Amino acid sequence: MNRQAAKQAPPQFWWLAGASAAVVIGFAVFASGSVRSNSLRETTLVQAIGGDPQRAIPAMIRNGCGGCHEIPGVPGARGTVGPSLQGVVERGYIGASRASPDAMMRWISRARDVDPNTAMPNTNLSPQEARDITAYLYART
Repeated sequence: MNRQAAKQAPPQFWWLAGASAAVVIGFAVFASGSVRSNSLRETTLVQAIGGDPQRAIPAMIRNGCGGCHEIPGVPGARGTVGPSLQGVVERGYIGASRASPDAMMRWISRARDVDPNTAMPNTNLSPQEARDITAYLYART
């Protein structure tokens, strides 16, 4: 906008431009705080559980978890035989146990040892794979 056009712009234009800029800046500040908060939450959970969510995705693909479960963020994990794992950590129970990282690790590796009547198979994941998948489910679903 040249100087002549700027002088002729109606006051409503400047008010709208200022309000739009404020909204964009406010959204940027909110989004960066949200990302920082999620990153801190994930880091805290990963440290507490001792797993690496980055290693979990290949482990879940390799073990076929997505054949039975929908798992957010895991390519091809759109199974409908088992429950969706979206928000799984917000549920009160994992199998027959109160929800906790330890219960999750035990369930995803040896579900039939926890509940012999479950349809979920014993996956025989290594302890590290179980920690990685648990960290992923706690941090990212």
